[in-house]
Amino acid sequence: MGKVTRLVVLSSELPSEMHLLIYELHADVTIKETCYGMLIHGDEPKITALTNTIRRIDPGAFIKERGFIPGDPRRCRADRGGGARPGFYSLKKEYDVLPMIARAVAELPYEEKPTLPEKPEKIAVERFREIAESDVSTEP
Repeated sequence: MGKVTRLVVLSSELPSEMHLLIYELHADVTIKETCYGMLIHGDEPKITALTNTIRRIDPGAFIKERGFIPGDPRRCRADRGGGARPGFYSLKKEYDVLPMIARAVAELPYEEKPTLPEKPEKIAVERFREIAESDVSTEP
C-alpha cells in the first residue's frame, strides 16, 4: 500500500496532549502540528491504526484524507507569500462547532454503526444514449 495523509481536527481542548501521545507511540509517521490538530503522513496501514487510536481517545475528532503531504509547496503559506491557506476560514468555523457536534454524536441512540444506503445500479450506456437522444419537449 502507498502513503497517505490525513487531516485531523481535534474536538478536545488540549490537542497538544494528543500530539505527545502520538509521539510516544513511536509511530513511523510524519506529524505536523497545526492550530486545529495535526496532519499525519505515512504508510496507509500505520495511518489507519493511528486514526483509530485517535478516534478512541477523542471520539469527536474529525479525520479526512488530504491530497497534499505536510509542507507541500502548493499549500505551504511560506511558499505562497503568506496569508491564510485556501479553505482555512471554513475549517476555522467547523473547528469552533466541533465540540458541540461531538457531544451530539455521542448521544445518538443507535446501538450499532449506521449502514450506508445502497447505491443504485448504474445505467447502461445504450439506455443513457436513448434518454439523451429522446425528444424532451417541455410542452404538455
